[in-house]
Amino acid sequence: MDLSLTRVIKEASYLSTQKTHRYRPILRYMYEQHRIFNNDVLPIEIFTHLKQFPGFEDYTLEEQDADLSILVQNNNLVLNQDNTDAVTLEELIKNRKTYSLTDYTIEFEKMLIFMEKKLHRIRGGSLDKKLTERLYDALIKLNGFSVQTDLDSTSLVQLYEAWDELFERFTKLDNDASDYLNHISGDKLDSKMETDAFIVFKNQFRSYLTDFMVELNRNSPVIINIITRISEKKIKNIILQLVRHKKNIPTTMVVSDKEYFETFFDVWTGIRNWFLESDTKPSKAFHLEVRTRDAISKMSKLAHFHAERQFVKKSRVTEFLRLADMVHVSDNLEEAHRVFSYLFGFEGIQHFKVARKPSERNDGTVWDFDPDELDVTYRIRPPLDRTIKQNLKVSKVSLESLELRRLLVERLAYEESVLKALVEQPYLVLKGLDIGVEPFVRKALLDWISAALLNPVGYGIYEGTTEFGVKFKLHKVSNDIIELHCLDGILFLPNFEMTFTEVKTHEKAVTGVS
Repeated sequence: MDLSLTRVIKEASYLSTQKTHRYRPILRYMYEQHRIFNNDVLPIEIFTHLKQFPGFEDYTLEEQDADLSILVQNNNLVLNQDNTDAVTLEELIKNRKTYSLTDYTIEFEKMLIFMEKKLHRIRGGSLDKKLTERLYDALIKLNGFSVQTDLDSTSLVQLYEAWDELFERFTKLDNDASDYLNHISGDKLDSKMETDAFIVFKNQFRSYLTDFMVELNRNSPVIINIITRISEKKIKNIILQLVRHKKNIPTTMVVSDKEYFETFFDVWTGIRNWFLESDTKPSKAFHLEVRTRDAISKMSKLAHFHAERQFVKKSRVTEFLRLADMVHVSDNLEEAHRVFSYLFGFEGIQHFKVARKPSERNDGTVWDFDPDELDVTYRIRPPLDRTIKQNLKVSKVSLESLELRRLLVERLAYEESVLKALVEQPYLVLKGLDIGVEPFVRKALLDWISAALLNPVGYGIYEGTTEFGVKFKLHKVSNDIIELHCLDGILFLPNFEMTFTEVKTHEKAVTGVS
């Protein structure tokens, strides 16, 4: 391990102190001056700039001098003292003292500005649907180089440009896709839901992600094909040529051939892992597909909740405004009390009755008298013996009903035996089924296919479980549309095949299949 990793970075301490609210504006102004080549800034220039912002009304030059001294001690600023041609002591102290940024602080501020822009902007073009197509073109170009022998200088430059183009497009695909999904996930969706333009945003968002995923699914198989066709031996030869080219570039850094080789090979490993699944985890392309599907689902649910809430809110707001107008135009407190009782009174009361006249007063209200206590009695009559006897009577079952039940049990047993025969074979080719498929078989096949399509495990491969507990894999052989001839018509569906594998220990009987 490099021992420099254990060093305290005091240059970054200005980001989290009690005076950060003063340090950061000073250094940001210094960085802005550095960008316009004003590397030596006078203290009065900093002071004039800060005084125009809220929070610096009472800021003094003495406080600024103390802050600048701390920043110099923390290696954020460099103090430059020019003593030449000084006439007075005041000119020597104030006008001949300038400050400039250190390299560390310049890089810190550059990084902070980049992060601020990145986190607060809407990534308009992040998920460009052409990203995967451009990556495929770069792979084709790289694979076209023959590296059986050492390349000449011109070919080395062309090879390095092809590799640099591949690295640039892969990095853009990986970073932009992750950044965009992070931007629209979590609390950002909830805050977006509060706006009136939420429904429009939802439609644009779904269309945007759907277009990207369609292109990703279309280009991923060909990208996987070319990645698997480039052998490890060839990629190592390509990297050795790239190392030769890097060694020919003059640089002050001392980098070994092994470090160069590992850096290039890590890039290729990242590309493979992005599209190819390993023994321990799925590919990042599959993970991106899952996250995209979840984001679309969450957006749809939020839109549904938003529509319901807006409807209820508008309905209740109209009622409250109407009652508020009635209270506002009322001339006396008694009428306002009546309106208030409509709003917060007893819900669902149809009659209100008192047991006695509370008083001889005629000008009193219900709030002026003591409440009455009433005994509440239930009006439910106890069951009679005759009713109980009637409930205990056993209904007669006709012979016709018994025969229908017997036929139903036989029918269910027959359907169960036919379906079990299908899942007991190792694989099932839908295209190869005989003509005259019964309706209950067609319904069961469609149920299995629908359940499996909700659980993708790879490109064109899905997993599901039948009602008998038999696990199977659904393969989409091709994009051709096949015909399934049933007794009640012809069903058109993709060319699927099913491979039945594991059987669970408990089996579930078929019920309700018709």
